[in-house]
Amino acid sequence: MKSHYEKIIVACCFLSLFVNIGLNSTSFAVYQPYIVSMPGIGDAAGSIILSTRILVSAIATMLVNRFYDLLEARVGLSLAMALTGAAFFVYSTASTLPAFLVGAALAGIAYGLGGMVATAMLVNRWFKSGIGTAVGVASVGSGVAGFVIPVAATSIIEAHSLIAAFACEGALTLVLAVIVFLFLRNRPSDLGLKPHESSIAKSGRGKEQAARIRRGVELSARERWLVLAAMAMLGAFSMSAIAYLSVLFVSSGYDIRLAAVLLSVAGVCLTVAKFLVGEMFDRLGTPIASFMMFIVLVVGLVLACLSGCAVPAVAIGAAVCIGAGLSLGSVGLSVWSIELTSLELRVKSIKNCQVAYSLGGFAMNAIPGPLKELTGTYVTSYAIMLALVVATAFIILGMYRRVSARGQ
Repeated sequence: MKSHYEKIIVACCFLSLFVNIGLNSTSFAVYQPYIVSMPGIGDAAGSIILSTRILVSAIATMLVNRFYDLLEARVGLSLAMALTGAAFFVYSTASTLPAFLVGAALAGIAYGLGGMVATAMLVNRWFKSGIGTAVGVASVGSGVAGFVIPVAATSIIEAHSLIAAFACEGALTLVLAVIVFLFLRNRPSDLGLKPHESSIAKSGRGKEQAARIRRGVELSARERWLVLAAMAMLGAFSMSAIAYLSVLFVSSGYDIRLAAVLLSVAGVCLTVAKFLVGEMFDRLGTPIASFMMFIVLVVGLVLACLSGCAVPAVAIGAAVCIGAGLSLGSVGLSVWSIELTSLELRVKSIKNCQVAYSLGGFAMNAIPGPLKELTGTYVTSYAIMLALVVATAFIILGMYRRVSARGQ
């Protein structure tokens, strides 16, 4: 097992993202109807709870470098997972908005400290090549939570109570935190190993990608700001496109049950695509794979903008393509933040890209509701997301073209 310990590391990252992103964010929507129906909460307060988590996660991400300098990955990641557990135990006792905000703040800290930044950092340490595949497999963790937890939580709520569902998730999180603490190791050198290099890296596109990761790339200050702008736009559409998909379909005339099914379809496509896109990044090279997935996402958002025609095939195509294309929000974010930076600035770049991603998501999430009241439709918001995808594609693909032209 020791000779293939990089697989254990990916499994630990899988569990971390299952907990810190999957439970805190991806699957948490299942609780929203129950929370907003509680006396003294309501829809507006429900939005405040979500916004609090996103804002706190962005702040926590700004401190992630210092956090892992102080505690290292093994202790830090386990602690972040324990904070998620604490958040759910707080939720289980909450009956007022301030109590839920305390839980949301704890969840935001866990999301920021134990999310994609920590995973990208560990993968960068343990893998000399095959980074896309490793990140893709780990990212599946948050997707699995998205279609497993809602079913389990609903069953517990119906059989027992909302309190029991929250408490069960808190207990599950603490068990997984202990498992990660027992098996995670900070660096290959801790076990007398070297970073893993896959056979793909020895020829073709994989060799080119592995070389770029080893040596890093030098970007000007202007180019680094462009990358951060792209990450902010990436966060804007990645955190909003699926979140508002069901209300887009319902407001466009589709049955609410069909909208729920299509939302599940998008979630499944997102989960599967995270693994496949990681493989594509490694086998085809980052620029080609990124271009292909940007096209898929553009098609999905165009179909979403046409959802008003009330043709089920259009809605199905939108759900499938948006779900698959949004894999760029996890795999693309991690790989781009690793590749498009120098070795000296890599850790800082990973953190800054995640901060920009979170802030972009926070800003965009505040737009669709008010814009719906002004325009009478969610299509306007999806048209904005489409423009953001195109702009992000131009920046990211253009950056790789510049780096290649400079021989880096």
